[in-house]
Amino acid sequence: MKNLFTLIALLFLISCGGKLDTSKDIQINSNLTYSFDTVMVDSGDEFLYLNNRLFTSGISSDNKYLFNWNREANNLEKIDLNELKLLNKIKFEQEGPNGVGAFAFDFALTEDDNCLFWSSKKGVWDQEGNLLRELPIDKLLENTEHTEEVMLSRLVQIPNESDKYLTLHRKWKSLDFYFLIFDFSDDSFRKIELPELQKLSEFEITMLYEGQWMGSFNAGTMQSIYDDKAILGLNSFNQAYIYDMRLDSLYFKTWEGPLVGSKQTAQLPKEVPAEGKERAEAMRKANEEINYGAFIWDDENKKYYRFSLKTIYSEELTEFETYKVSGADVFLSIFDNDFNLIAESKIPEIQNRPAKHFIKDGKIWLFENIDDELAFVRMTIK
Repeated sequence: MKNLFTLIALLFLISCGGKLDTSKDIQINSNLTYSFDTVMVDSGDEFLYLNNRLFTSGISSDNKYLFNWNREANNLEKIDLNELKLLNKIKFEQEGPNGVGAFAFDFALTEDDNCLFWSSKKGVWDQEGNLLRELPIDKLLENTEHTEEVMLSRLVQIPNESDKYLTLHRKWKSLDFYFLIFDFSDDSFRKIELPELQKLSEFEITMLYEGQWMGSFNAGTMQSIYDDKAILGLNSFNQAYIYDMRLDSLYFKTWEGPLVGSKQTAQLPKEVPAEGKERAEAMRKANEEINYGAFIWDDENKKYYRFSLKTIYSEELTEFETYKVSGADVFLSIFDNDFNLIAESKIPEIQNRPAKHFIKDGKIWLFENIDDELAFVRMTIK
């Protein structure tokens, strides 16, 4: 198993670089000092679901609990992050009046810590597994331009609006992105267009099989939800949409990072076969470029953090005809409350793509699987 860090149990103190001035007279600090420690979660005699690296998990509003969805057992693992132990596993029905569906595409927590699932069935459940409210999103989208667009991303309740929910929507085979806002008080919805995302076509690579469209890659978005903000970052551009859900206000930010630049720069093919070496080469070339990650919010220090990386490959191929990943160059960018870039540094101790991570007690907690046990590497920025 490859750990995130070369010496995972040790404490590191790192300093590097100098300071740069931006055109807005905001200093970008590249002289970061930080440290790491590692903590283990006590699961008793139980096994925790780590197969998808906490991809379908959420943090309670008070940051005390992690809820991890086990899609194989159809239960929710409740973990106390203060005591670092498993509290219990909450069983959910798959079918029937309280069923969450055969396959829960994703999971999140509402502002009052109820459970929000979306799959073939979309709704809100309590922490006992009881359906509180079904959200008839598919019915509302019938006979509209979104009829065939069933894969909605990151459904979230609008703060202090119990009837309103937001999600990200992308049309198949195009780069037409929207925020969709549903109002279940009158069963209506509206869309907010995101035209800046059309620029993702500059680096999008389409896969073809016998001349037919089979999908695309390297034109992705990363959505983060924190309190009243929905932040939509771009993987290949150092840019993001920020939607203030309380004010119903949308704005767009761009940055020029001293280490991560403003966008990818490689000349990439527009089309590749859906399988074979040509596709593998294109994936490798795209991921060796900078890929910008999702924003996370530090409520204690009032800052946003974002990891970005360049993937490093070996010359070996996997069984899926892709090059094997051997490591990564990882960078951390820090933004103030107004999304001004204030610090950026390479983090040499992190040598792979950061998995699930969040902020608790002013520290960045990064998921780590240590001998099939749940652990977190905690990063403290001095």
